[in-house]
Amino acid sequence: MTLSQLTRTQRAVIRTLPTNFDLTSKLIEQGFALKTEISLAHKAPFNGPLAFHLHGTKICLAPSIAQQIGIEIV
Repeated sequence: MTLSQLTRTQRAVIRTLPTNFDLTSKLIEQGFALKTEISLAHKAPFNGPLAFHLHGTKICLAPSIAQQIGIEIV
């Protein structure tokens, strides 16, 4: 399952990150590290950005990036 498939009622743990090194390093700087708990805060309409609760804050990602992050439901 990927981060883009997460629903508002679910909590998950990040299991895999993208294979692109530059993108992965940027995500890690923002707090998207392996074994981090994450939940969906908001989905914008018309395939807009997704907002996630992560480390006590909200962070937005494009759906195309969220599709590259593997998760496991808690």
